[in-house]
Amino acid sequence: IMSVGNLPQNVNDDEDEEDDTEDARLIPRCSPIPRKRGASIYDETAEYLRSHLALSAGKRVSFSDTTGGDLVDVREFHAFDSDEEENGAKWEEEEAKYRKPEREPSYKVHPEFQAPEGSLLLQAVRSNKVEVEHICPSEDDPLAFSGLIRVLNVSFHKAVYIRSTMDKWASYFDYPAEYVQGSNDVDTDQFSFTLCFTPPYTTHGSRIEFVVRYETSDGDYWANNSSLNYAVTLLLSYEDEKDDPARTDMNAQQRRSILKPPKVLR
Repeated sequence: IMSVGNLPQNVNDDEDEEDDTEDARLIPRCSPIPRKRGASIYDETAEYLRSHLALSAGKRVSFSDTTGGDLVDVREFHAFDSDEEENGAKWEEEEAKYRKPEREPSYKVHPEFQAPEGSLLLQAVRSNKVEVEHICPSEDDPLAFSGLIRVLNVSFHKAVYIRSTMDKWASYFDYPAEYVQGSNDVDTDQFSFTLCFTPPYTTHGSRIEFVVRYETSDGDYWANNSSLNYAVTLLLSYEDEKDDPARTDMNAQQRRSILKPPKVLR
């Protein structure tokens, strides 16, 4: 026989177990944890502007000279000669005593063609209407040369142009030739021109190639050295020390000073 006093206690125990069962929840190990949403870009920008305005309004820097006042202190620095500069100047002076003087090159222009003369020139002019008559170095510029062009008097209105190149016709220029006053001999006229070597084409072996275009009212005529083009080469040479007697004697004395006299065997 069960006692009545124990019955309520069992009932309460069952109710507690039911409540514990209802409150228990299973949370997965990888379940996401909700985070607090950050401020928007608009809110951050507004906060930055407020702080920037507060700082700029509270702190300002100004100098006395901008408001009409005088500066507290002004200092001027003057350059002075140091020992390093004096030593450098002495070193350059001593080095100059033993430095060999730079040799200046001498330039010479050399035509690579033979211009016709006399009757051969007149025959070429009558045949081709234009021909190179003469090439010679320029007196004023060692890198330049002048030339004469003989043309047939085909018409009164005429013009002569020199088309030249220094980079094997990768580029070229047309230079007008000048009419030689008093050169007309009824049948022919003369024109003159000048060409010059320019950097970077001033080294030994540089070449200027050119052709001649003769424009008349009857048409254009060309002279190109029988399709070989006219060419002039630049030659460089340096003066040899042997050509200077003073330098040769000085070198001989230096050589004798370092040689020991021969020993005499007895």
